Amino acid sequence: MKHFLITILLLISFQIGFGQTLESQKRVENDSVYIDFINPFYVPIEMKLSALDSTKAYIKVRQHAILNYQDTLHGAFIIPKSMVKDTAKIKSSHYINFKGSFGDPKSIVNSDYRYTLPYPKNKRYKIIQSFGGKFSHNKIPSKYAIDFGTKVGDTITASRGGIVFFVKEDSDEHCRTRKCIDKGNKVYILHNDGTMAHYVHLKLNGALVEVGDKVNVGEPIAISGMTGFTTIPHLHLVVYKANGVSIPFYFKGQKSKKLKQGKYYTRRE
Repeated sequence: MKHFLITILLLISFQIGFGQTLESQKRVENDSVYIDFINPFYVPIEMKLSALDSTKAYIKVRQHAILNYQDTLHGAFIIPKSMVKDTAKIKSSHYINFKGSFGDPKSIVNSDYRYTLPYPKNKRYKIIQSFGGKFSHNKIPSKYAIDFGTKVGDTITASRGGIVFFVKEDSDEHCRTRKCIDKGNKVYILHNDGTMAHYVHLKLNGALVEVGDKVNVGEPIAISGMTGFTTIPHLHLVVYKANGVSIPFYFKGQKSKKLKQGKYYTRRE
């Protein structure tokens, strides 16, 4: 039996909007090649796999799985060795369709939790766009997002404690259309109830945290910028549950549950 680690580049159709790679393990046993997937993220991933029309007659596929951090999906798909030209070079997209999303759909969301405004105490910012905003908060992934009118260089703090599972800070690009949506710098944080907060449009090299860091509520995590799909500098904050679905979230110390577009809000605690 041959058993060795490889990295299989695999574009994941994350419903939250970006491509990533999974760690993989290839095993050649008897007359078959086994591909295992390993979750390298500090957050569960729900995986949905299916064979291509051209391969479904001969490969076996594990159709659904939820993997926690560093868990392995053994035998994610199995290929007869006779159908592989070169076992050293296997491209997953030639055999399967893969869809994945962050989060465990079995997690129970704590809807009573009250968040802290995402900036230092006594700072005051205007709400540029709130829940259901007509400009860009009109799709499932962004329906319950809030845009705070921060300036480039302002400090962003964690609205809720958790563990950092994704950081992007290599972009200095923005534009007025969705073609720039993947250019936005961002920090993603997993909370203890399985929800995930996304802090977006950060400055180039503006992350103050790294993947794997545990952060407390109110802790500085990033510097505000103007990257990605945006027309003005601001912080885009959204909270997701599994399957890339944005959910409403509310802040402590505010009389109205929903922050209103055009109003200013001061963090008092």
